[in-house]
Amino acid sequence: MKRQKKNDLYKEIKSLRAAVKENCYDCMCGQKKVDCDNPDCPLYLFRPFGDKK
Repeated sequence: MKRQKKNDLYKEIKSLRAAVKENCYDCMCGQKKVDCDNPDCPLYLFRPFGDKK
């Protein structure tokens, strides 16, 4: 039972990462690998592209 919960958690984390990545991709008008210049975004710390200072 613990293993199933752990697998479900990993699936949820993967889907959250995908959602953040899709949001950033949409916000940057389809440009990948570009540093985000909007520090007011609530997802700024979790952005998948750019420098994570």
